[in-house]
Amino acid sequence: MLNLNITIKYYLYSFLLIDSISGFIRIYLGIANPIFNIGYWIRGPILLLFVFYYFHKLIEKKMFLDEILAIVLFAYFILNMFINYMDMPSSRMITENILYIFRFQFLLFLFVFIRNRMEIDDELMRKIIYINFIVFTLNLFIGYVFGFGLEAYRFSGTSKGMFQGGNPVSILNLIFFTYFILDNKFRKQLFPIGITLFNGFVIASKSIFGFIIPIFFAFKRNVLSVNKLIFYTILTFVLMISLSGIVDKAVETYENRFGLNIQKSIDAAEKVGGLYQSNIMNTVASVNFRRYASLNAQMETSFSSFKIALFGKSLAGQKLFWEERGEWWFKNASMDLFDLFFKFGLIGTALFLAILLHQFFTPFLQASIRDKVVIMLFFAYSFFGGHVLDSVTSGSLFYLYVAKVKS
Repeated sequence: MLNLNITIKYYLYSFLLIDSISGFIRIYLGIANPIFNIGYWIRGPILLLFVFYYFHKLIEKKMFLDEILAIVLFAYFILNMFINYMDMPSSRMITENILYIFRFQFLLFLFVFIRNRMEIDDELMRKIIYINFIVFTLNLFIGYVFGFGLEAYRFSGTSKGMFQGGNPVSILNLIFFTYFILDNKFRKQLFPIGITLFNGFVIASKSIFGFIIPIFFAFKRNVLSVNKLIFYTILTFVLMISLSGIVDKAVETYENRFGLNIQKSIDAAEKVGGLYQSNIMNTVASVNFRRYASLNAQMETSFSSFKIALFGKSLAGQKLFWEERGEWWFKNASMDLFDLFFKFGLIGTALFLAILLHQFFTPFLQASIRDKVVIMLFFAYSFFGGHVLDSVTSGSLFYLYVAKVKS
């Protein structure tokens, strides 16, 4: 009989490679049909294994509470799809929703299975991180140097490799940086830390400012260790003797790369909801302003009727909502919990949170500083940047880490 633990372990080793190959097929071969998406052919059979596995456990009455809730949520997703189809009878309400439901449910089953049925020790976690980091970095490097892949956030001179989402790439780079800089063997991690900084430049995302948080904890935790003292002393000396040149270069780099991202946010905010009268306020708010404007529009609709608030509008319904408003690119608020509420209503959101936070807080408080910071950054990015909870690219690592604090 197939060992599901081993299957999941190999999936965790290769989830970014799977997405890279899927991106190559979609981008360079021009095949957008889901039938030819390798991700579906790998995650689909694993999802079926999960279904059979939990059906067997249900018969044996050997289920954990969060696993039962995951099955209930799966049934609700299907019910939600048909409820919204009755309101908006369109083939998209079936074809788009069913693929999204299967993808999201795969992540939920993956999460509860790892949390309850697997042991994730530090050595296994290290292997998973390093293998995926190598795949991740090669994607960005080849894309940046040879132009092989997609541009990040549609900016010339940037890269997100073969990955199809900019936000999942940004949060993964931040998580890799956090993992390495808060490692106890700091000196051995200088090379991968340097690579994550290079990756941040290649992606040109505003998430680069999030690097401040793990750096703060690195100082706070062990600032007077010999290795770090030598490193920071040399770094300070170099900065002192070349301060003016570094400042000039930093300003130029910011304006040429990250400033473009902020201007894009301002333009998007203007398109979906208007701006402040003050240009200074617009610049400050641009970090998340487009999302706030989109969120306001979605929440107004959610609370326009009891039925929508309770059941939501589904993924396809969310897309149709924005297309009817003339928006063909930003079809969500990019704030995961609020998008989840808009798609699946109060029922779906409550069930999801019950699964995610089941027996979470006590193990979280007992976790290492590094694990705490990684999980907090994941949650923060999910809340303010989106595309974490339902993204197989970043979600696979997110759910692994949350499950790890329980296992």
